[in-house]
Amino acid sequence: MTSTPSGSGQGGDASAEIIADLAAELEQLAGVVAGLAAAPPPSKAAKSEPPPRPWSWLRMSHVDKADRLAELGDWLTQVLFAWPAAQRAILPCWMRHWDVIEELSMLYCCWRTAYLWEEATAGDAAEFLDRWLPGAIARIEVRLRPCGQGHHPDDPRRDDTAALAPVLDELRWL
Repeated sequence: MTSTPSGSGQGGDASAEIIADLAAELEQLAGVVAGLAAAPPPSKAAKSEPPPRPWSWLRMSHVDKADRLAELGDWLTQVLFAWPAAQRAILPCWMRHWDVIEELSMLYCCWRTAYLWEEATAGDAAEFLDRWLPGAIARIEVRLRPCGQGHHPDDPRRDDTAALAPVLDELRWL
């Protein structure tokens, strides 16, 4: 009696068919994985812009410094001087003190993060009000104390635009 490969042949054909089906599925899955790897993760795609970055005054041109200083001055007048403690602590000569400008820039960045950044939370605003604002005001008050310009009234809100204009012109001229 001779053994016929028909029994093993049928099993071999079935195995070959299963392997071919698995190879086709594997190829399809590889395509899906490649597509997923190329696409950004859902959490990254849904994110908005990053939080505001602090300014680096040392890296700015004089024109950029003037522009940022003008932006800072507008923010002081429009926002920060709503707090009487800030208005009292930040003397009109603030724009001549680079250490104070650095402090105000940091505070402005924290305020923008807390109130303008799309992903800001109530905790960001609370941290600004409880931590950053009082700390910056206290440090600025100490830094400007030697200027000795006395008490500034709580009302009306101060506008330093006229005092800031010559400083901006000087920076833009440099």
